Amino acid sequence: MRPPVPTPARLGTLVFGLVLLFCASAVAVQATRPEYDWWQAPLSFYLAGPNSAWLQAAYYGLALATVLLAAALQRSLVASARYILVPVLLVGGGLALAVTATWPGASPGYPASDAGAFIHGVSAIAAFLLVGTAMLLQSASLHRDPHWRAVARPLLVLAALAFAGLWLHALWKALPRGGSQKLVIALYLAWLGLAGWHLRRAPRR
Repeated sequence: MRPPVPTPARLGTLVFGLVLLFCASAVAVQATRPEYDWWQAPLSFYLAGPNSAWLQAAYYGLALATVLLAAALQRSLVASARYILVPVLLVGGGLALAVTATWPGASPGYPASDAGAFIHGVSAIAAFLLVGTAMLLQSASLHRDPHWRAVARPLLVLAALAFAGLWLHALWKALPRGGSQKLVIALYLAWLGLAGWHLRRAPRR
């Protein structure tokens, strides 16, 4: 006998919970690391050193959330609102995020090998680009599904702001590296959290 397949609503609850867990873990770990200026230090600095295991676990949870979201959206959206690329991008972004946490990269007092720093950098860029592109593509088609129409515009605005913020952070080097990166991450988390929250009432198709 096959085990029951989780409904999109249940998957949405898991996604929302994992996003909240990531937020709480990121704030808590930063609060325990006074050696870093949170406004200047990127979040990856906290993936090495004291309490880093908590943040790594939160990264893995967020990676799982993107994969679960991919499955839930495919099972809950009407056919006209689906893009075949979206689940591929979300799953790829989730895997890249897990790699980012596994190889933290270099931070003050915690050097990394050249290979480790390279893997971290490439996987972090991949995670941002893959998930951000999925967010934009999916948001642009949500208005075709009556269940999602109410949140289609807020999700599209969040996706556009997140993607624009990502490029602004990458190209404008004068911005505080920690503050600008964390603002972009917050926009990504807001999109994922809102999508997960709305999925809690999603019909199963």
